[in-house]
Amino acid sequence: MKRDSRLSTLDSRHFFVPLIGAAILVAFTLVSLPWKENLFRRPRTIFDRSAASAVAPGYALVAAAVPLIPAGATVVVRTEPRDPIAETYYHRFADALLPGRRALPASFYGRFAPPEVFRDAAYVLIVGAKPAEPPGRLLLETPEGTVWETPPRR
Repeated sequence: MKRDSRLSTLDSRHFFVPLIGAAILVAFTLVSLPWKENLFRRPRTIFDRSAASAVAPGYALVAAAVPLIPAGATVVVRTEPRDPIAETYYHRFADALLPGRRALPASFYGRFAPPEVFRDAAYVLIVGAKPAEPPGRLLLETPEGTVWETPPRR
């Protein structure tokens, strides 16, 4: 029995069409990868390769401070220079990453909180430059900022 030549052409088309479609999808995927980033290096934080990468330093500092701040302590996260919008985000990070501690806000919804709200915090995390006047004893210094233990208030 002789095979029809039209049938073999149809069989080869059925094979190559999905293969070509898969190759096009792989090409689009490769074009969309962030080649300027190091693809084989793990990001430091969940925000590093996102549109919200500006808050990554605060997240990294709060995460690094976890072992230094004991349960039940009060903590505040500020920025240097002061930025009320970033401080609002960092307060939320402190709430999430420091369970069992009380995070006091340095800013409320993009507005600076009055100093009496966070004055009694036992620990101060400062995202950014080291402050000219230290708020207490330096516990940790990272490229993202510093962690301080404040002296007890009387």
